[in-house]
This record gives sequence, structure tokens and C-alpha cells, in this order.
Amino acid sequence: MEEFAGVQQKTSGCFRILEVDYYKAAGAGELAHCLNKNYHHIIIDFGEIAETSLVECARCERKVMVGSLSEWQAEAFLEAAGRSVKRKMSWSYAAAFGSEETRREWEKAFGHSCLRIPASADAFAVTRTDMDFFELFLR
Repeated sequence: MEEFAGVQQKTSGCFRILEVDYYKAAGAGELAHCLNKNYHHIIIDFGEIAETSLVECARCERKVMVGSLSEWQAEAFLEAAGRSVKRKMSWSYAAAFGSEETRREWEKAFGHSCLRIPASADAFAVTRTDMDFFELFLR
């Protein structure tokens, strides 16, 4: 990501894009470092959801599960969401792909809303649609 974005500013395993610091393959040491800095938010990407990821998330103030409702990826997202709902953890859910019908069925099955993440042709451009989504999602 850093090479693609043409990152100029890079220090101690961290690079910055649009006023956001990224730590590549970070672990407990980097998290402790971030907790001691003056960040407004710390976002941790656990990658593919696994049982250990759900346990790690239990300590988080806000938990967000992002998945895909496309035909070939929906099963894993539905399974992980089902485990989090069963545990009564407070999660927010969002999906990047998939049909609107599948998203509505998901909401009916789990009794939680699953917001649709707007598609973007440019990962580094922020549109009014993106801002509207995040205003709603971060409430």
C-alpha cells in the first residue's frame, strides 16, 4: 500500500497517508506504542476473522465487522457475524459487496443493521457519499 500510494514520510515501521498513520504487520508492541500516543482512534485489522480475533475484540470499546455479502464470500461473513451475535457482543456491521436482497436477509436473520459501504473507484478519494456513510456508521 505504501509503494502504491507513493509514500514519502516513513519512520519506525510506520507510514502516513492523508494524516493517517499505518503500521504494517503490527503486533502488541506497536499497539502499546499507539496507546501511548495522542491518537483519536486506533483501528486494528485482524484480517480474516477467526475465533481468536473475536476474543481479542472483546476488549475494544467499539467493534466493527466488515465483510462481503457477495455469493462466494457471504458464508464466512455470516458465520462470523453469527458467532458475535450469539456471544451478545456489541458490534456494528458493514458490507462492501453483495446484493441488496442478501443484505436485507442478513438484517432479518441477525436482528442487526448491516450498512452498505459505498463503492469507490479511487481508494484515496473521499466523496460526499463516503462522508454520508461514515457520519451514519460512526454514530
